[in-house]
Amino acid sequence: MLLSPRHTYFFLIAVLIGALTLAAGCASESEAAPADPGGGSGPGNLTYYTEQLPPYNYMENGTLQGLSVDLLEAITGKMGGNVSKEDIHLVPWSEGYQTALTRNATVLFSTARTPEREQSFKWVGPIYSDRYVLFAPRDRAVTVADPEDLKGHRIGVIANDSAVRQLLDAGVNQSGIVEENNISALIALLENGEIDLWCYPETGGRYFAEQATGNAYTYEVVYTLQEVGICYAFNRDVPDSTVQSFQQALDTVRNQKDEQGVSDYERIIYRNLGVGCAQQTFTDEEVIALVNTTAMGIEKNATDTFRRINAGEAPYRDPEDPGLYAFVYNTNVTMVAHADNIRLVGTNLTGRTDVAGKPFRDEIRDGALENGTGWVEYVYVNPGQANLYYKTTYYRLTTGSDGNSYVVCSGNFKRCEV
Repeated sequence: MLLSPRHTYFFLIAVLIGALTLAAGCASESEAAPADPGGGSGPGNLTYYTEQLPPYNYMENGTLQGLSVDLLEAITGKMGGNVSKEDIHLVPWSEGYQTALTRNATVLFSTARTPEREQSFKWVGPIYSDRYVLFAPRDRAVTVADPEDLKGHRIGVIANDSAVRQLLDAGVNQSGIVEENNISALIALLENGEIDLWCYPETGGRYFAEQATGNAYTYEVVYTLQEVGICYAFNRDVPDSTVQSFQQALDTVRNQKDEQGVSDYERIIYRNLGVGCAQQTFTDEEVIALVNTTAMGIEKNATDTFRRINAGEAPYRDPEDPGLYAFVYNTNVTMVAHADNIRLVGTNLTGRTDVAGKPFRDEIRDGALENGTGWVEYVYVNPGQANLYYKTTYYRLTTGSDGNSYVVCSGNFKRCEV
């Protein structure tokens, strides 16, 4: 039947209204259920593999736990994926490694990100930084000054661990490397004298030493091979968008602070690892000298010195060792200059604490007002290593060229004492 022009007009209007209504309905559904950013490979669609590697990931009393497990839950929670411990498969390292290499939609952790593995996976991290070391029984007086001293020693490693490549690169012959599938076997070989050295990440090695002998320091570190970032390793076929979403979520967990000034990442590290100590690369005397130099600059020209500090210029941030830098509070505990993190400038930090609950910035201000100079110890994240360490900050009260009082600071991470 043919429609009159008038009927045709109303018919087209009805079709248009219907189309707009349908489009509105689709938009509402889209808003209620956002598209998976991973294109079908979001956190809930991936398969996760891990191994028995305390304190990162391990089974204890029937429950999977550890730093990397807790962090994965926090990351996927930020992404809306809600991956839980029950979704993670605990398998031998070799099995998990081969699966993540060959099967799509798989993730392996905790994985050392090394040059030889770089192109084999896509990476999210670092979760943490650790150094591969060589352990030896203290009563055997083993001395290793350089890689040449490793020749002739029998060295135990976990099969397919990155330690194998590190040892080969250091000049160790393949015949001198003894591979086992679990730590218990390696420790037994070390105790029986069937191997001379045991190569493993230091943090995990200390844990296993305590489990086996009751003392985390039964074995001494006789040589350090390499410091590596510990990461989540994704199969190469996982979409880049998914990997990027994971990295963004990790960065949020690490950098987003609560009202106390502490991030979820810091709380996870503190709960699983406690607080470590670091290898100092500069001295406390250099810290004091930097504070004194900065104070003199503020006394002469406060405005220009603050500008140079915030720009990260030398001498306020050491170009050869960026961990040595200056920062300045006013007496209200507002950051007025920071050579390493300009985002803190202008922030009032009164009452903010470290992860252990210590209001260290208030203590710095109070100590400066009462004593003029001094030191305060607290817990802090090392930005270069993503770990929690004890830090000691030296402070000095000074009067700027503008007539205002300022507290000038610089700090150093506390050295380990065994």
